[in-house]
Amino acid sequence: MQALSDEQHIAAVEAKVDKLDEKIDAGFAEMRADSLAVRAQIVSTERALRTEILAVRSDGRADFRTGIAVVVGMWTATILAMVGVVVGHL
Repeated sequence: MQALSDEQHIAAVEAKVDKLDEKIDAGFAEMRADSLAVRAQIVSTERALRTEILAVRSDGRADFRTGIAVVVGMWTATILAMVGVVVGHL
């Protein structure tokens, strides 16, 4: 086995560090791409949920208005029936 000079040893270590640096850069680039993909998926899901929530709110409001109309109609019919009974007995 041959002994390396200081310059050769330093060059070998620098080559290893350069390879490691490239691997780290590639790993961060992959993480960045994954992060962007996940972020896009979250935004898409958020938009879909907002659409669904708005639809449910709209349906709820329509159901509430229908309920109010039915109750007011029933009260009106009850009051008119009572007035009719009272007037009929006079």
